[in-house]
Amino acid sequence: MIMKKILILILFFPLFSCNDWLNVDSEVSVTYRNYFQSEQDIEDIFITMLGFERTILANPFLSQLDVAGLYCTDASSGNFPFRNFEQQEIVKHIQGWSDYYKTIYLANMLEDNRHRFENVSEERADYWIAQANFIKGLMYFEIARQWGDAPIAPRTEDPSPKAKSPVDTILAYAIRAAETALILPTHDKLTDAQGEKVYSRQYASIGAVHTLLANIYAWMGGLYNDDKYWKKAEEEASLVIEGKAGTYDLVSMKDLVEKTLGSARDVTEVIFALETNQQDQDNYDIVFLQKQYPGFELINFPNGVTNPWEIETGADNTKISVEDVKALYPDEKDLRRKEYWLKLGENPYDDDDDDDENIDKERIPLYAYLNKWREPVYSVNPETNKDGTKLIVMEGNRVYWRLADLILLRAECRAHLGMPDAVADLNRIRHRAGLEGYTGSKEKTALLREIFDERDRELFGETRRYYDIVRNGYVRDELQGNYITLKEGDIKNGALYLPISDQASNKNTLMKQNTYWSIWTIK
Repeated sequence: MIMKKILILILFFPLFSCNDWLNVDSEVSVTYRNYFQSEQDIEDIFITMLGFERTILANPFLSQLDVAGLYCTDASSGNFPFRNFEQQEIVKHIQGWSDYYKTIYLANMLEDNRHRFENVSEERADYWIAQANFIKGLMYFEIARQWGDAPIAPRTEDPSPKAKSPVDTILAYAIRAAETALILPTHDKLTDAQGEKVYSRQYASIGAVHTLLANIYAWMGGLYNDDKYWKKAEEEASLVIEGKAGTYDLVSMKDLVEKTLGSARDVTEVIFALETNQQDQDNYDIVFLQKQYPGFELINFPNGVTNPWEIETGADNTKISVEDVKALYPDEKDLRRKEYWLKLGENPYDDDDDDDENIDKERIPLYAYLNKWREPVYSVNPETNKDGTKLIVMEGNRVYWRLADLILLRAECRAHLGMPDAVADLNRIRHRAGLEGYTGSKEKTALLREIFDERDRELFGETRRYYDIVRNGYVRDELQGNYITLKEGDIKNGALYLPISDQASNKNTLMKQNTYWSIWTIK
């Protein structure tokens, strides 16, 4: 069932500004006092948070880090500076964090005003505070991965400016918020303010909370090179994988593409997803393909480009060669070759596709056509869609975490800890893809590399691959351009993080640019 339409409430937003570090005026207490008179009022604020969460995690524009980590052969001319880490170009397009902090503000606002909740049981109040804390924990985690050192958001009536806190403090806040959400039930027991069952996987369950904690601890394992974090990550992941935090299961490769990632929105394998559908979103004025997954950058023929040969010469297309795809999937028995790619290495035209005699039906393409998302949505705006083929989105929810992702993350944790079960986790994903078990080296370095490669194969285009690269220390192996020449001192000073936007410091004199980026942002 599709979640109810996500509403973006504007009731409270005139009362604060993220640029001012949430300056709150004296009227705010009066506004709150008159608001929380039913459980539905609380859920309405939560639904507003879901809207921000979707904007952030299913953003229609690729982030600079997504572009840098995208597995492809050639980047488009527009993406080339980000892919090659051209610092002077990057600082011209700095991404802000205001939506993240607006979302955290709403979570803090619910907590700060819990004493004003009326006609709500303590149990249900706990439930909504836990839901809000899951999102707050997720926001702090994303801030830590993208910007490193960052401010801790003030409470809702604290107008004072805040300096940045170290990244370990940000991660500690993420863990604290996530742990507050551990009271949530399994996904099959979630209910809304009306007592009706919630089917949306964007509402957090105990499984999503443990998955968030597993990802936080794994990130800390890579950041601090400390086994205690890999152990915590392994434990959190195991609770979900072993069915102790809800029921999840792998589906067939065919069903993964056609149902889980498509309009059927099958949730058998899904732990957490962002609701994206035509009912909730007004796409009438959209004029471009919304890049809700990093892999959408590679969507071209047959959806956005009708002639595949245009891809070979177009500088504005990000693309991947058939040769590179085959190198990533070296085993011809790998079902993902068939399910993720359209006629890999074959002429994409069927005999009856086109009667044009100028089309060479024997020609073999140089580039591969991503077919992991197969249901295009075209604009219905007559001004936008004059030729009837203006692609604006691919149908389906934005699946953020699914079971295969978590199994491979646990394999990575176990490899770091020297646990032999790491290979069993790896093989579970290989077997689903129609492959034999892994027979290569079990030595730690080799096994970690194989798990990383399996994540590339299994999760192609879905996840933020950049973070997999950074967590594993493969920056100079997998990134390119100026990334390759970064020194350890550059990385320590914040080169792998995003620079901080000017908007964050315009009215906050305590805000300082990351050390690495300060030399590039001096005016």
